[in-house]
Amino acid sequence: MFIYRCHVQASWLDLNVHMSARAYLDVFTDAGVLALRDLGLGPSYLEGGHSVFTGDFHITYVREIRAGGTLTVATRILDLDTKRFVFHQEMTDDCNGALAATAEHLQLNVGLASRKVEPFRPEIFDRLRKAQQDQGSSPPRNVGRAASLMAAAPAR
Repeated sequence: MFIYRCHVQASWLDLNVHMSARAYLDVFTDAGVLALRDLGLGPSYLEGGHSVFTGDFHITYVREIRAGGTLTVATRILDLDTKRFVFHQEMTDDCNGALAATAEHLQLNVGLASRKVEPFRPEIFDRLRKAQQDQGSSPPRNVGRAASLMAAAPAR
């Protein structure tokens, strides 16, 4: 599991005086980028002719966040195959430890020359699999949620 912390900036607020949808996306993205670097999928991976592209991104908003506090985002690998993986992230408000939002994003291994999805190099795949195995067993919240009028309230 990969941990990212940040301070909630006043510039992230919308007209409702809470974090805007874009700010949630930015925080989840920043946390994901750092996890990718820790996994060896950063700049050196690009130099080797591969990159990771986002194929899908879904956020479930649980409660509002206001300026002045800090957030923690825990990122883990939810699912994995030879060409892709799914990150699951949980954002918590550090002032009370409450779940603020969750995100899931599908990451695709892309060859930069072909611009197509390709298998991970064996050492990268092994690193991803090891990270997935080493992240603990607590069940992730709000997995597989979709935008729907029929969906139940998100887990808190």
